[in-house]
Amino acid sequence: MAEVKQTWRYKLLKRYLRWVHETLMVRHRYTIGMERMPHYGERFFIVCNHQNTANDPLNIVFTLPVSWHVCAMARANVFSVRPFITRFLHWIGLLPAYRLGWEGGEGLDNNFDSFDHVADSVNSGYPLIVFPEAGHTQGHYLDRFTSGSVRMAFHTAAANGFREEVKIVPTAHHYSDYFDIHTDFLWTIGEPISLKPYYEAYREHPNGVMRDITRQLRSTIRQMMLDEGADDYEAKDFLRQSALNTERTAGMPLPQQMQADQRFIDRLRQHPQYADIIRMAQQLAREEQLIGTDDLTIEHKPNAAATLLRLALLAVLLPLWLVSLWPHIVCYSLPPRFIKSDKMFVNSYRFIMSVLFLYPLLAVLTFLVVAPVTGWWWQTLLWIALWIPIGRFSWWYYTVARQTRRELNRLIHPQAVKHAEQLREKIRNILYE
Repeated sequence: MAEVKQTWRYKLLKRYLRWVHETLMVRHRYTIGMERMPHYGERFFIVCNHQNTANDPLNIVFTLPVSWHVCAMARANVFSVRPFITRFLHWIGLLPAYRLGWEGGEGLDNNFDSFDHVADSVNSGYPLIVFPEAGHTQGHYLDRFTSGSVRMAFHTAAANGFREEVKIVPTAHHYSDYFDIHTDFLWTIGEPISLKPYYEAYREHPNGVMRDITRQLRSTIRQMMLDEGADDYEAKDFLRQSALNTERTAGMPLPQQMQADQRFIDRLRQHPQYADIIRMAQQLAREEQLIGTDDLTIEHKPNAAATLLRLALLAVLLPLWLVSLWPHIVCYSLPPRFIKSDKMFVNSYRFIMSVLFLYPLLAVLTFLVVAPVTGWWWQTLLWIALWIPIGRFSWWYYTVARQTRRELNRLIHPQAVKHAEQLREKIRNILYE
């Protein structure tokens, strides 16, 4: 395994994936507590909350040094799609995790083989990413933990005869937006938990020790993330991102913004008229959706002259934007069509399908079609090489156009906006009375 991981092909692939990911997907990357991370080569597990499918492990891998090879557990069903996909997943360091709710009781027996591979990998000095929720949530909240991550860690310790120290590092993700690209990402690293002091107790009472450590992990991770709770999530998240959240300020960095958002959520959940606020928030969200605007646009009345000036700028840049859409419009719109209901797969599918299949395929097709027709061989290659940076402009134009459309909707629907303003003020008066 170690020999395969150090091949130039693996390193080249990782650098390519990281370059595309950091150019298109990430605007600002924040990391807190990197000094707590064990040294590469030590035996440790990276345990984290799970919200955004493949983006979660990718953001961990791309935050850590390029020279690190980090393994991860992935849902077992992806290993049965095609044999060549299975070989590729193993090659990049993914191991199957079998879950009761998906593979059934018989499938769980296969975890013994996975645990052996995990122990071999971690004892060889390769960190392993584990998500103890055994599935991803649908937003900023923490689900129940299974004991699987702790069980694997003790299995790893047992494989080396309990002679070496094995650590579990609690970490937490936070995203400024799950579904847009070019957004902010925060990764917080907590104090590692050494299993060595628990070895003797584990031999006598393994289940009790694993439950205690699992509870400790969940409590630690919850304190490092934004946990809104799953109940009434859509309404709470709408209020958190609205102008009614006075805890945050414009331009606040994501780490401070997350803390401010948590204070707002705590205030909301503890409010004696919580149910009334949630009901009115749901109504306000529906009204804003019908208007085609957002609460921040309603709170801060847009300047008509500035909006028209931005509209004129968009008109001037429109031809350049249309050119910049190729091939990004395909990579942005095609992958979500393969998703049935799980919205948290959207950006993961966009990135994985685009970077591994669509961009390379479309680059070859573009060169074979454009270069012979125009005779611009090296110009076509240069254009293809600049696709990813050009994608930044394409997305900037789209976001500006989207915000301009919201401002225009705000200006042309004064009566509907006035009613929404009244409802928002009613919520404000209750929330801050």
